This record gives sequence, C-alpha cells and structure tokens, in this order.
Amino acid sequence: MILSEDRRHCYEELQQALEQLQRTVTQDKVDRAALAIEYKKVQQFFGNQIMRVPSAELDASEPPPEQSYLTEIHKQLRLLGTDVTFLQVAKQPATASARQTATAERLNTLIGYCGAVLQKNSGAPGPVEMQN
Repeated sequence: MILSEDRRHCYEELQQALEQLQRTVTQDKVDRAALAIEYKKVQQFFGNQIMRVPSAELDASEPPPEQSYLTEIHKQLRLLGTDVTFLQVAKQPATASARQTATAERLNTLIGYCGAVLQKNSGAPGPVEMQN
C-alpha cells in the first residue's frame, strides 16, 4: 500500500493527536471538558483531512489503498465519541473509572490502526502490535 506523502503526513498527525488524547484520558484527574474538546478536534481532523481524499488521488474504479483501515478508524472514532460522552456524564467514581479505562483502550486500538497504515506504507517487516 503506497500513500502519498500528504496522506502519510495526515495519518502521522492523526496518530499524534490520538496519543495526546490518550495522555489526557489517562491522567489521574481527567478534565472531562478538555477531553471532549480534544475529541472533537480529532474527529474534525479525521473528517476534513483523511476522509476527504483529494480528487487527484481518486480513481473511480479503485478505493483508497487503506480503505479497510479507514472504515475501522471511522467506526472506532464514532465509538470513542460515545465513550467520551459516557465518561462526561458518569457520576459515580467507579463508573467514571470504568469509562476512562474503556476510552483508553479504544484509543490504543485507534493508535494501532494508524500505526498499521503507516507501517504498511513504509513496507517495514513485522506485525503491528495492537491491544483490543
């Protein structure tokens, strides 16, 4: 799978944004409002920069080479939004902790997908390790 330099850069930026989001969610005292704002930024970046393939890169007969990853990342980002919402409204400390853990795990999955796209693009050998 060969991505253009711009697409590869977009996936690197997405991965960095997800890693920042992960740092936010794994803090002892999570700022839930900041988490929601960061999530919205990641979601907007994905929609505006990654889902919108430039027309020069489009070939009507062939989907983007990373299509299966795009589908999974899109799905996981939607689920992450649900996790963030549930974390925001959690009242009990035990519930908030469980939601925080679920959110962190979902972010691990998303970071793994970005890593897989970048690894396949670089042609580097070996599997990408992902936690589910």
